Amino acid sequence: MQQTELPKIYWIPILSVAAAKLILHLIFIQNYGFHRDELLYMALGQHPAFGYWSNPPLLGWLSALVQNTLGGHVWSLRLVPVLVSMATVTLAGLMAREMKGGAYAQFLAVFIAFLSPAYLRSGHMFMPVAIDIGFWTLYCWLILKYLNTENLKYILYFGLAFGLGMLNKYSVGFFLVPLVVVLLFYKHRSLLWKRQTGLAALLALLVFLPNLIWQVANDFPVVTHMSELKRTQLVNINIGNFLKDQLLMNAPSMLIWLAGLFYLFFHKAARRYQMMAGLFVGVLLLFILLKGKSYYTLGMYPLLMAAGAVFAERLIPWLWLRILLPLLVAGGAVPLLPVSLPVISIEKTPAYFKWVAEDLGLDGILRWEDGRIYTLPQDYADMLGWKELAALTKEAYDLAPEKDKVLIYAENYGQAGAVAQYQPALPQPVSFSDTYRLWAPRKINAHTLIYINDEMGQDVADFFGKITKVGEVNNPISRQHGDMVFLCEEPKGDFPEVWAARVAEVMGPE
Repeated sequence: MQQTELPKIYWIPILSVAAAKLILHLIFIQNYGFHRDELLYMALGQHPAFGYWSNPPLLGWLSALVQNTLGGHVWSLRLVPVLVSMATVTLAGLMAREMKGGAYAQFLAVFIAFLSPAYLRSGHMFMPVAIDIGFWTLYCWLILKYLNTENLKYILYFGLAFGLGMLNKYSVGFFLVPLVVVLLFYKHRSLLWKRQTGLAALLALLVFLPNLIWQVANDFPVVTHMSELKRTQLVNINIGNFLKDQLLMNAPSMLIWLAGLFYLFFHKAARRYQMMAGLFVGVLLLFILLKGKSYYTLGMYPLLMAAGAVFAERLIPWLWLRILLPLLVAGGAVPLLPVSLPVISIEKTPAYFKWVAEDLGLDGILRWEDGRIYTLPQDYADMLGWKELAALTKEAYDLAPEKDKVLIYAENYGQAGAVAQYQPALPQPVSFSDTYRLWAPRKINAHTLIYINDEMGQDVADFFGKITKVGEVNNPISRQHGDMVFLCEEPKGDFPEVWAARVAEVMGPE
């Protein structure tokens, strides 16, 4: 059944705001160096595969594409999430249109999504988050298209998009669970057993199949990774902080997206879209139950922003108030801009975040994945110290007497990625951290070890007769503060044999 004619798409205001987002990101795109995760994804791009230890393959493929076309620069790598984030805010405007919003609603939806601190930050770094948000937003738009047209082609598009989303981040599966549950309570439940739904599921499986085969062939490393994640990070999730973060992540537009949730649930004009409110609540409850990270829900908020914009257009007839509303959102967003983008110098950043935490009471911004409060947000602290660490590694390598007998080992993937990125002439570093463990050589021909860690491991200290501390990262606001580089010589046993045993312990026998 066809719906009454929808408003036209107002491309000029939508694309103007999207272009403003692109410009804003490009201005500050290189203010900080690579994030530790970006260093890992740079390495993934140098080892294209159908799967990795903790990631599906899409990030590796995109990284390879960027490095082989635009080069391995901060700006070129980050151009990918910026463009995806532009598409996300554009979809916010298109969703407002699908909910019968006119020019003002479409503009307002795009504008408040553009100013979202969460989307500015996620859209600034080459990580799965921005792409994941883009896919969730796309899913919501496709569902709205189906609700308006009942054209089953959108179900097939959903299947294709879902398969692609699984190649980026496995957490898109958490969109599907509440969607199926919600459908059972609404008139479109018959979708669950339609032939096109089965075809969409098959299409999603075919797209995702290469990674699934890789997981099977490698004994499902994602299961081990998720166990590690639960033990080291998710255990620190607090329900109160999770709910508080839901309000703060998009705080400048809070009243609008909350109004959008109300509109979807209770307004008769939105009755056709009511299941979308149920979907949001279902996603929220699922992540509370599973102790998911706060940002896992971010893909649902463009929908609420769009609904809130439509509600505002219906509710506010006065031009002056329509003008004032986005200005008020901007007034709340601008003081928080350094939370989202590195718009101020590194030297001034600690003082700014002290003001945010103490004067504004937003100390949650400074909470890291271990649950503790620090001087900087974790993302910012993760972008500092890498060049210094790589330079210390080069210094250690220069001190080694036989350069062809040196093994560089880093305790975490950020350290390994920093050496690979900033000192490419050195031997490729090895590590047992994350995907690096898949690349660790089983056989080596070395008797000197360059060891990178925040402490001297007892096993290393006991095995080498001569250990020289070359230096350590001395930047108190960097997460790498205290990371040390050691030159380890004169092994007390057969180093290649000990290494082979260690690799077998980590990865299993060949």
